[in-house]
Amino acid sequence: NPMKSLGKILLFMAFTISLTLCFISCIGIEASTKIDSKGAGTFSVVYQISKDFVDFGSEETTPSLPFALSREDIERGLQGSEGISLKSYSKTNNANNTIISFALNFASPENLINYLDPTRSYTRFSEENGSYSLKFDFGNDIPPLDPDMKKYIFEQFSSYRFILTIETAKSPPPEVSIKYGDFIRKTSSGKKTILECAMADLLTVSSSPQIEIVWR
Repeated sequence: NPMKSLGKILLFMAFTISLTLCFISCIGIEASTKIDSKGAGTFSVVYQISKDFVDFGSEETTPSLPFALSREDIERGLQGSEGISLKSYSKTNNANNTIISFALNFASPENLINYLDPTRSYTRFSEENGSYSLKFDFGNDIPPLDPDMKKYIFEQFSSYRFILTIETAKSPPPEVSIKYGDFIRKTSSGKKTILECAMADLLTVSSSPQIEIVWR
């Protein structure tokens, strides 16, 4: 499944992966999930990818680039998945980055989770009496980095960010608890909760953040 890597990076409704240091530091990710009262919804992702990264793979999934960057790769990854379909896709360029945007429609949160993390290696999902709970982590702990490497990451990649928005059909907004992730900023209002941090922080943290999202 070419989307497996996205699931391991993001992992909301199952996102998060341990990519190589070079690759993950060349991207920014903005993801959002909007869920209606019946549990169906839309999952949207925007990758902001360094052109150097894209040049490695010529916009195709390869052993070196573990993500789907083309419409064809995304559609291929959806084959055999139940309750989920591609809604839209676009690709644009600016001076330094390629911007890949796509949206998926899903019939239930579990359909999305099964697609992004089919082995449930990084997620635990439950539903009881109209209350949903999703627990996920960002893969294995990262080996300690020396001070020079940390400095380099923050200097070169501080502009790339990870943003996750979760919007439900009614108030209150989703409740989020975070362990090992003091650098992740959380804001909530109305029916929406937003998590945001620098990609450099995800690269340099010693213990993988563990996140639980609860909503009704």
